[in-house]
Amino acid sequence: MSTFHIDYHGQLIAVSQESADNFLVALPNKTMRLVRKQDSDGADYWFEKDTDNETPETAELGAAIEVVMGS
Repeated sequence: MSTFHIDYHGQLIAVSQESADNFLVALPNKTMRLVRKQDSDGADYWFEKDTDNETPETAELGAAIEVVMGS
């Protein structure tokens, strides 16, 4: 598992990559498990674990993760 930081609303947030598509995000008010899923066209979508839709928050966190990972 690797750990890195993302910039989220001006704060550095710790992110632990648990596997290729699973991330643990340590937000100030909660810890969120994010799952990256791809559609048939190869576009990435970011979901909170055990949910079935992307939210503005998960999309923004996922975009910040992709910036750090160079995706």
